[in-house]
Amino acid sequence: MSIHDTGLLRSHSAEFSAVIRLLDALTIWASLRGLCIVFELQNQNIYDYVALLAIIFYLLIAEIQSLYRSSRLESYSDIASKIFITWAIVGLALIFMAFISKSSATFSRLTIASWLLITPLLLVFEHFFIYLALRQLRMAGKNVRSYAILGDSETGAKLLAKINALPWTGLTHICSHQHLDDLLKDMINTHIDYIFLTYPDNKEAEIIQAINSLSDTTSTVYLAPNLFLSDLLGAKWATLGNMPMIILNDHPFYGTNLILKKIEDTILGLLIFICISPLLLVIAILVKLTSPGPALFKQRRYGLNGEIIWVFKFRTMSTLDDGNIVIQAKKDDGRITLFGKYLRRTSLDELPQFFNVLQGTMSLVGPRPHAISHNEHYRKLVTGYMLRHKVKPGITGWAQVNGLRGETDTLDKMQSRIEHDLYYINHWTIWLDLRIIFMTIINGFSGKTTY
Repeated sequence: MSIHDTGLLRSHSAEFSAVIRLLDALTIWASLRGLCIVFELQNQNIYDYVALLAIIFYLLIAEIQSLYRSSRLESYSDIASKIFITWAIVGLALIFMAFISKSSATFSRLTIASWLLITPLLLVFEHFFIYLALRQLRMAGKNVRSYAILGDSETGAKLLAKINALPWTGLTHICSHQHLDDLLKDMINTHIDYIFLTYPDNKEAEIIQAINSLSDTTSTVYLAPNLFLSDLLGAKWATLGNMPMIILNDHPFYGTNLILKKIEDTILGLLIFICISPLLLVIAILVKLTSPGPALFKQRRYGLNGEIIWVFKFRTMSTLDDGNIVIQAKKDDGRITLFGKYLRRTSLDELPQFFNVLQGTMSLVGPRPHAISHNEHYRKLVTGYMLRHKVKPGITGWAQVNGLRGETDTLDKMQSRIEHDLYYINHWTIWLDLRIIFMTIINGFSGKTTY
């Protein structure tokens, strides 16, 4: 069986796409119907007309947003963003129609408001399960697509390595060539779905010739960017008008992502804070009873965009250092109190930072904030150090759940921590945050290098 034949959904792609559209339509209708039942509304049939209008608007706008095209090379966060944007437009359109027709009094505002808030979440979860199912199929060797690489051999090798690291795309490598004629010969007897052009930027003639020649095939052609530039500090591509540009030193928290991050911090932060409130009280009392001084200690740290914030902790030392020189805690550090040693080893001293999360100066997940003196020291030694401050600092982070906690007595340790922080910023998704929170709960409250 050829690669072309192993695409389990290929021959039924139109039907599969129609099924997804039908599921979206059912989700929109069922969510409104369900709320009508919950709120025990009279004349529920009239809400079916609202659902029908919403479905029509949604499917039309989703087509414009390319929501139903193959997500093989697309991240789930991009799909979720499209869903939220599409539904936001639908909601605005329905509100505008109700205003123009003066029919808003006909409907329960609580029901409609609840529906407008709940439906996009249901749609996101629906597409998430579809996304996971397709990933599993592709990783199992089903629903695969073939690809070839044409152009510079070094860049092609980098691209091949990147694709090999993403088995869930279901892409199977057929061949790599530097010359167009060699590729065209291979394509006589082999169907290739995707062709990635990896020519250097100064090879315009070769690029144009390849595009013109490959337009006589049914293969989808991608012009791969300069992978050296793309690897610089998590560079991203964007367009200014119709001009492609490389974005350096950016962060992911715009638009829908910013809303999701705020919802996560507000809802999860409040729920966790309520749950740990008795523990906070007990620890505060024990700190006061076991050593002289305040229960809470606050220290200046750099927050979002390098602005100074006050970070709360339970006091674990006999000193309250917050000056131009802050010495990191070391093994058998005489400043650490007996009870403070336990708090530091278990990271329970960080729990008051939920106050910071609820204040909005910190997030649940993000790069851990360092003392200002440490920032000023390491920013001169570690490339990209200050980029960690393009997002809010977190109570826990990708570096911490990967064992990079506690004392950084060598430059390599700090460099490794910063690499993990920048990885988090450049690869952020809501699912990565939830994974980090889960890992922190399971095994993130202790560490051999935490003193």
